[in-house]
Amino acid sequence: MEPEKNNWESFQRLKPPTEHISRRARRLELATIRHAHKFLIHRWQNVREVRRHMLAWLLLAALLIGGTGLQIMWSQQRYMAAAQEKGGTYAEGVLGSLDTLNPLYAKTAAERSASRLVFGGLLSYDRDNQLRGDLAKSWKVSTDGKKYVVTLRDGVVWHDGKPFTSKDVVFTIDLIKNDETRSPYAGSWQSISVKALNAMQVQFSLSAPYSPFPHALTLGILPEHILRDVSPSTLRENSFGTKPVGTGPFVLRNIQNISATQGRKVAHLKAFTRYFRGVPALERFQLHTYETSEQLRQALATNEVSAVSGLSVKDMAAINKDRFRLIDAALQNGSYALFKTDSPLVSDPKLRRAIRLGTNVAALRKALDDRVRPLSGPVLSGQLGGTERLPFPKFNLKQANAALDKLGWRKGSDGMRKKKAQALRLSVVTVNSGDYPLVMDNLKRQWEKLGIRIDADIVEPGDVQQSVLRPRAYDVLIYELALGADPDVYAYWHSSQASQNGLNFANYNSPVADDALESARSRFEKKLRNEKYATFVQQWMTDAPAIPLYQASLHYATAQNVRSVGEDSIVIDDVDRYRAVEYWTAIRTRLFETP
Repeated sequence: MEPEKNNWESFQRLKPPTEHISRRARRLELATIRHAHKFLIHRWQNVREVRRHMLAWLLLAALLIGGTGLQIMWSQQRYMAAAQEKGGTYAEGVLGSLDTLNPLYAKTAAERSASRLVFGGLLSYDRDNQLRGDLAKSWKVSTDGKKYVVTLRDGVVWHDGKPFTSKDVVFTIDLIKNDETRSPYAGSWQSISVKALNAMQVQFSLSAPYSPFPHALTLGILPEHILRDVSPSTLRENSFGTKPVGTGPFVLRNIQNISATQGRKVAHLKAFTRYFRGVPALERFQLHTYETSEQLRQALATNEVSAVSGLSVKDMAAINKDRFRLIDAALQNGSYALFKTDSPLVSDPKLRRAIRLGTNVAALRKALDDRVRPLSGPVLSGQLGGTERLPFPKFNLKQANAALDKLGWRKGSDGMRKKKAQALRLSVVTVNSGDYPLVMDNLKRQWEKLGIRIDADIVEPGDVQQSVLRPRAYDVLIYELALGADPDVYAYWHSSQASQNGLNFANYNSPVADDALESARSRFEKKLRNEKYATFVQQWMTDAPAIPLYQASLHYATAQNVRSVGEDSIVIDDVDRYRAVEYWTAIRTRLFETP
């Protein structure tokens, strides 16, 4: 047992060599650090270096890819161009009810628009507002100016495939002349007879020479083979009005009732593939009806429609110009302040001239954002016998006040004018439509500065005919006259038209003007017509039966992707915007240009 004890004691007496261990530990630590630097830290630095190189290469690659993309885009921009594509649907919003498409009864903007898309006339207007053949190929007038022979275009068919012939023309004119038809055009055709010379020629006979007659041939023609058994007295109510068959560029598919309470309807039309001018570029056309311009704006803003027609200047200002194109197409219409010349207060031409002198029409146009053109007389500048020969008197408030003073109309302490005990107080009426309320407000303020007390009345469109126009219930009427392509304004200024059913709303009566208007419409020589209209215009300016305010515009807005009404267009009337509808498009694409 003793040896075991000695061993244990010997073990207990052992002392480890601490210095040796320390040296070995330091060597191990140094070796560990060297290995860490070699295999970890140094390599980690390599990784960081590699990452920097990788990022640089990636950045360079991105720059190369981006540069290549830009080069491709630049090349495409050089050799590609925006283009309009065929097909698609054009949805247009218009004001008014849509109860009939029959051109003999179409009255509202919606009805006239739909009718124009479905029906064609013998003649129509080109982009220069010159007459061109539509359903007619040509026309000629006899030497005495009383007979017109119209040759029809070959190959024209109705939407049901039946051929268009002279029978259709004779049938339509006879319908208009028939009192039972109750057509608003009856009065213009009573003294004109029509007969078919053969299947493709029609002769119109007039009781007296009438040079503007061809413009009457733009009226839509009806199909004899469909309506010949319909009684003229029931034609207005006949289902043909909502299920028409025409020769125009579009065929009516159906009329969809959206809201009876709001009068919302949509006329769905499709391209007529046998249209004589060629298949329209649009596949479909939708005509949406609305009661108010606010509804029109909302429909455009929400993309319910791609275009709207019949806006006011105020409406145009509220439309987003970045999203939509705003178009002001000049109309061949004139807006006037029409004096009721036989009204006791404004029967004196000197008073009318004084008010005209004190009316700042340039300021009025500015209030309309200059979206309308100047107007200086009873016919448009540039027309035959235009008013550019007779400059319109410049606005002069000082001279206007002096003229009123001289006439005995003196301002009182309240700033209003009186002659003895009678106040210069005028009843001024206009229509609650388009820009008229704004025009009324502007003129009211101007005339009150002259010392004229104004009783302003804005009447709803549906009431204006019976309550205002027929009884001539006003001293001044702010209204728009359709002047058209021809300078013949007989209907507005000849004394024979100063009746309840006439369009001489000023009740203007001048033997000199009457004679000039009668002579001018019976002349075919341009120089002679020019001279007659110059005489009329000069007398009109002297008598001042109205104040010319401005040439009206069709305010139209469209989405950027569609192409329709030209931005610099001058159109005869609002529905003449469709004169090139077969070329309208609703889809924009990009195509390579060929060198």
